[in-house]
Amino acid sequence: MTEHHHRQAPDKARMKVLAKALIKYLRPYKARLLQAAVSMIVLAAIKNAVIYISGPVIQGVFVNKDMHMLRLIVIGLPLLFTLRMLVEYANGYLMSWVGQRAVQDIRGDLFEHIHRLSLEFYWRKRSSDVMSRVINDLNNVQSTVQFIPLYGIRDVLTVVACVALLFYINWKLALIAVLVLPAIAALLGVLGKKMRKASAESNVIVGEISHRFQESLQGITVVKAFNYEDQAIARFKLSNDAYFSKMMRYLRATAMSGPVMEFISGMVLIAIIYLSGRAIFDGTMTTAHFFSFIAAYVTAYVPLKNIGNMNSKLQQGMAAWERIYQILEERPAVVVKTETKNIDQLAGRIEFKGVGYKYPSRDTQVLKDLSFTINPGEVAAFVGPSGSGKTTIVHMLLRFFDPVSGRIEVDGHDMLDLDTTDLRAHMGLVTQDTILFDDSVYKNITIGRPGASMDEVIEAAKAADAHAFIEAMPQGYETVLGERGVKLSGGQRQRLAIARAIIKKPKILLLDEATSNLDTASEQAVQGAIERILGGRTVVMVAHRLSTVKNADKIFVLKKGELAETGTHEELLRLGGIYKGLYEAQT
Repeated sequence: MTEHHHRQAPDKARMKVLAKALIKYLRPYKARLLQAAVSMIVLAAIKNAVIYISGPVIQGVFVNKDMHMLRLIVIGLPLLFTLRMLVEYANGYLMSWVGQRAVQDIRGDLFEHIHRLSLEFYWRKRSSDVMSRVINDLNNVQSTVQFIPLYGIRDVLTVVACVALLFYINWKLALIAVLVLPAIAALLGVLGKKMRKASAESNVIVGEISHRFQESLQGITVVKAFNYEDQAIARFKLSNDAYFSKMMRYLRATAMSGPVMEFISGMVLIAIIYLSGRAIFDGTMTTAHFFSFIAAYVTAYVPLKNIGNMNSKLQQGMAAWERIYQILEERPAVVVKTETKNIDQLAGRIEFKGVGYKYPSRDTQVLKDLSFTINPGEVAAFVGPSGSGKTTIVHMLLRFFDPVSGRIEVDGHDMLDLDTTDLRAHMGLVTQDTILFDDSVYKNITIGRPGASMDEVIEAAKAADAHAFIEAMPQGYETVLGERGVKLSGGQRQRLAIARAIIKKPKILLLDEATSNLDTASEQAVQGAIERILGGRTVVMVAHRLSTVKNADKIFVLKKGELAETGTHEELLRLGGIYKGLYEAQT
């Protein structure tokens, strides 16, 4: 289960924070909201006018048989209903516009904010859970923003207007009618708390269901190869059953509100009819007033019932907004200073000075008091057993994380004083798991340098030994690669990654296990492409296969986050330590 499975529904203080944050997205559109509010007031006034004249109309036409009154109704009511139709259209359009705009802003801020967060966030959160919030939860928020003000405010205004009319017609009977309101409000409060909690829990499980789907789809070859279908289906069934259970708790509370409200209102209606009848018999109330009073009461009841139903939607929407706002509240672990040093040119000198690092979610330190220097133009390789901290060094050079102790310097500048965008512009990265986007070859190569000319792209592709296979593709550099570059082999994907890295003309080239996932032939082709582009650059190479680091100027051997050995390939073999043991084990 995920970390929020047992999270409680938002308390009152939290609800205020959430409401304030949501209103912030509505504030830029207050002019449209004001127009919508005016249309709602006009709509409530029209409804009240129809209700008020209903009594005299019934009395005049059906009791007194007044033909003049009938003609006025036939002419006047169509005009009134036409006005009502236009106002309702304006009301619906304006609130739909505001709702769509607000959610568009939330979606944009959410996407931008997610991209500003540090890498640590992505290790804590599953992508399927984030996607569930972006899609499912945002849809619920959209319904809340768009329809709650549209129908909620309109219905509240209608109820208020009808109650005012009730008091105008007969305040004694009106007092009896409104006695039901506190009882209904208390009922909605209790049910609302239950609905919000159940909805919050069900939203979490939707994320779990999305994760199960995504996990099985991405690993379908393993699922089938290991006959894991039944276990995968069983795991999914657990989440699916849990979602059903939580949703039924929400729906039970939703289903209860309507019937209970109808029962209470029905009892009050019976009392009103009885007391009105006695008042008519006593001569203290006219039949016209009775019909107007009943019309106002019935008209108030329908929106009051709608408010009860909307309460469930509101709770669902606020529970969804809570999950989205949790992401918007996340703060990057790496904070860029407001005033930073800009680097126009980079020599490529790298120094680690007593650097220590521990991941927030782990107790053990990954790097311990690590110090080394890489001079401009040198090829430095980091080797060692799995978990020794090799990849962490690459991540820290890209400033995905900041040291918890010590400092990292680039050309003598403390990395904390540099702007991350400026720093990364001078770096190229090739990893073992190449990520390609569902776009053209040209677009994939120019990710780090948008707007590069086709000649520059071809030059980078040739340097990466990729030009020949790109030219052989159906549309050449305009060929769309499919999701994650599925149309290419592993070696082809890596050579595109190299082209993408070198088109930036980086001063520092980072190679993180760049050939570890390749077969021998592909490894040789990629290794040849790498060696062609090393000249004049500072290269930081993380390698598991030691055959790829033999020509490095410096080899740093790591063990449990500490620097165990340093030297060239020949020096380390003569030393007879960890490196020699690893090399002999591989050869």
